[in-house]
Amino acid sequence: MSGWKAPVALLGARWTLRRFRDRKRRPTPGERALDLAAWAGAGALIGVGASMAAGNRGSGRLNGRVALVTGGSRGLGLQMAREFGAAGASVVVCGRNRGNLDRAVAELSGRGIDAHGVVCDVTDREQVRALIGESVERFGRLDVVVNNAGVMRVGPAEAMEDAHFTEAMDIMYWGPFNVAREALPHLRATGGGLVNITSVGAYLSVPHLLPYSVAKHASAALSEGLAAETAGTGVRVTTVAPGLMRTGSHRGVLFIGEPEREYTWFALLAGMPLLSVDSRRAARRIVEAAASGRAFVTLHPTTRLGMAARGLAPGLTQQAMGLVARALPRVPEHVSERTGSRSGNSRAGRLAESIGALNERAGNRLNQDTRDRR
Repeated sequence: MSGWKAPVALLGARWTLRRFRDRKRRPTPGERALDLAAWAGAGALIGVGASMAAGNRGSGRLNGRVALVTGGSRGLGLQMAREFGAAGASVVVCGRNRGNLDRAVAELSGRGIDAHGVVCDVTDREQVRALIGESVERFGRLDVVVNNAGVMRVGPAEAMEDAHFTEAMDIMYWGPFNVAREALPHLRATGGGLVNITSVGAYLSVPHLLPYSVAKHASAALSEGLAAETAGTGVRVTTVAPGLMRTGSHRGVLFIGEPEREYTWFALLAGMPLLSVDSRRAARRIVEAAASGRAFVTLHPTTRLGMAARGLAPGLTQQAMGLVARALPRVPEHVSERTGSRSGNSRAGRLAESIGALNERAGNRLNQDTRDRR
């Protein structure tokens, strides 16, 4: 029996025995006070024990398992790698930037996680094949694969080029497709799981995120279709639909049109606690879903609300999105594009960052772009 359960059990048994022995005698006020104190003590012990159990419930759950996270060198991907490692799994992370990848692997190893990094562009089928092969060769098996790699451009659709839509589809549709094709035979062998990180944008297309929403819509269709197609094969497919998350992603997002104005509204919304979810909580829930084989996960009440509104009143929801679009910046005469790390150099941008301080701290914690703004 664990350390916290023993005193709770003893206290409960003692209280029950006393109540049975004294059941015919009317308790005195002093005895009532002692009973109340006993109840309070038991409640406190149970509360502390439950908290300890909740904090440790993932510990060791994935011992001996191997998890692969694409886009795992920073942001949500890095946090998921930490959570898989905390649950006992060995972890492979992949990314396109060797510097980010090396920092991520060093950080994971410093936490005692058996981590390995592979440079991989998920849009390249041969690189994906090499990624899966190296992962299996290194650890001998593959139990969980998370399709997380992504790219985001924020700005009006008129400012977007065809290449921006192509890039989004290549990374967030063809990337998961390539990974799934190569990983599924290994996941069948281990009875493992495929986790696809989609977005609320897959179900509710948000203005100024059109290439992202289009690609995530295709990704969600792929994930849900694979879940049906692999039923009965031993592979579990989990579709995750996040909303806004505090991962510091606003630093690496590409803003197009009027980057400073686009950055301001995005950074403000992404950092607001009532609208966004903490990256650690999100990653923990995703890892728990992967371990238990849940089919579908939403991470925030606003995501559920948006999806429900779209399902119940699609016309009204479309009108509401039109009103949102009118409030966002228009296409300027001279279109420019900059990363978030270079777009916040304005009074409004700095104000948005100060309001979204939690998101700024998340960026520092999750290996996000911290270059000086110019």
